[in-house]
Amino acid sequence: MNPEVAFWILSAAAVLGALGAVSQRNLVHGVYALMLFFGSLAGMFLLLMAEFIAAVQILVYIGAVGILLLFAIMLTERVTGNDARRVFARGWFWGLVVAAAVFWLIIWPAISNLAPELAKPVSPSVKQLGQQLMDPYVVSLEIIALLLTAALIGAVAAAQGARTGDEEEETE
Repeated sequence: MNPEVAFWILSAAAVLGALGAVSQRNLVHGVYALMLFFGSLAGMFLLLMAEFIAAVQILVYIGAVGILLLFAIMLTERVTGNDARRVFARGWFWGLVVAAAVFWLIIWPAISNLAPELAKPVSPSVKQLGQQLMDPYVVSLEIIALLLTAALIGAVAAAQGARTGDEEEETE
């Protein structure tokens, strides 16, 4: 596939995902749209030949943050937001003004030759980058992994304990 066509497809997916993430009333659908946005950004990183950044984007944002948000939403009782109309009715004008200002600040340097010159890309391999990151820090990484696993198990146990406590209060 032509890289330019892939870029436009990924750009459209990113815009649709971002709009879906902020406009969905159902929080689960909003998280799915946010994951679509992050996935399209990972695809753009792949187009830029930044494989490591794309892999981190997929693992951290789609994998960890997306699943964390889904767990948080699933553990809460309210999945749909009823206050969205009131929020949108109150701030739509200023939201459009700020969005237009940010858009103009981003586009103006690109169309007026104020954009800085691009640096020459350096292409270290993912293997070299991984060795530089992992060799001196492998023990601390393993300790952090154990702590995060313990925290996840504790959070699940606390959530189950809170639910069983709520059910016991309802039966009394």
